[in-house]
This record gives sequence, structure tokens and C-alpha cells, in this order.
Amino acid sequence: MIPLEWTVEYSTGIPKIDSQHAYLFELANRLARALASGRSDEVLANIVQELNEYVNTHFAYEESVMQQAHYDSFVQHQAMHKKMREQLAEYVVQLQNKTLSAQALSKFLEVWLTEHILHEDMAYIPAVAASGYQP
Repeated sequence: MIPLEWTVEYSTGIPKIDSQHAYLFELANRLARALASGRSDEVLANIVQELNEYVNTHFAYEESVMQQAHYDSFVQHQAMHKKMREQLAEYVVQLQNKTLSAQALSKFLEVWLTEHILHEDMAYIPAVAASGYQP
């Protein structure tokens, strides 16, 4: 996997969300490096656990921002988050069963962190701006 780089292109203009997204990029890269270097299952499990916990923290904050801004597509966005949590949980199970595909996980993280941010997350920014809500 080519390292993911958080750039201004991914900026929502909401500092806390941007820093959370940047940290998710960092965690994805840390995981990719660990997978590529054949690190121990314990190291991989620790990174995946941290990623899983941080995803929950990030989604909770992001969803609170969308709710406060009365984002019209909140329910749909929340459903996407639920689906991503479920997929990540499946990867955790695969890691425990030693059936984890590094390629599949890397692709999932790449698509999620780039396409989801650029398309889905950027869609709620006008609602936040129009609401006057200051996260």
C-alpha cells in the first residue's frame, strides 16, 4: 500500500475533525507498515484495537456536529459509519482467526479515508456553515 497522506484537499475546515482525520491516516499507515513488515499478531492487534477505538471516538464527534447542524442526510451518513464499524469489526475477527488479508484491509482503509472524506464528509460542511454552528 502506498502511504496515505493527509493533505489540505481533505480539510473540512473544522479543526477537530481535520486533526481526527489526519490521525486516522496515521493509524492506517502504521497498520499498513506493520502488515508489510510481518509484525507480530500482537502488534497488529494493538494497532487495530487503537484504530477501532479511535474510529468510534471520531464518528461520535462527527455525528454530534452533523446533528447540531441539522444535516439533512444525517441518518444516511450515520448508516455509512455503522457499515464501516461493522467492516472494521470483521477485520478484527479475521485478524484473530489469522485470515486477515492485508491487501483487503489496506484497500478498505484507503477507500474509506479518501473517498468517504472527499465525498461524504464534505457533503455536511455546507450544513455546518449555514447553521452557524461552531464545533
